[in-house]
Amino acid sequence: MTGKFSSKFPIYIFITIIFIIFNSCGYKPSSHYTDEVIGKKIYASVSTLIEEPEISILIEDALKDALRVRLNVSFSDKEKSDSTLQLSLKKLEFKPLQTDGGYTVLYRTELILKARLSFIKNGIKQISNYDLEGFYEFPVRSSASLSLALKLEAVKISALKALDTLIPKLALRGSMEIEK
Repeated sequence: MTGKFSSKFPIYIFITIIFIIFNSCGYKPSSHYTDEVIGKKIYASVSTLIEEPEISILIEDALKDALRVRLNVSFSDKEKSDSTLQLSLKKLEFKPLQTDGGYTVLYRTELILKARLSFIKNGIKQISNYDLEGFYEFPVRSSASLSLALKLEAVKISALKALDTLIPKLALRGSMEIEK
């Protein structure tokens, strides 16, 4: 019986030490800092591409999922929001990476989104522009073409990855706002 207790005892000590370190060093999650910039109510929009409106819808869905899950924000009308985030597609490419017998079997989706964030701080309107890059590599069966379904899934994953690069930028901006 003492063998079981002694094998679990170091785990409890380790967890306690980690808890004390994070509490004593002043650690705050990045969402704490992003709240300083975007607040809790946000208006988010994506410019629609006339050539491919499906892609615009996917990017908007990815944007709202990323903000809701990663930053715990709610969406509101433009007039009632704490901040506004506007996205537009700057670049979208499907690059072949690997071929087999003359057929492309591996593609890379490269996506660049232009983000424009506006919020009011101390009565002054602040505007920040960011370029967000995301990519996704995916296989295609040899002798198969790149279908619309594969393209759309690749765009969605690339957009999520691009939006993941926005969160540290917002956290940095928020930490600078707190220091002022």
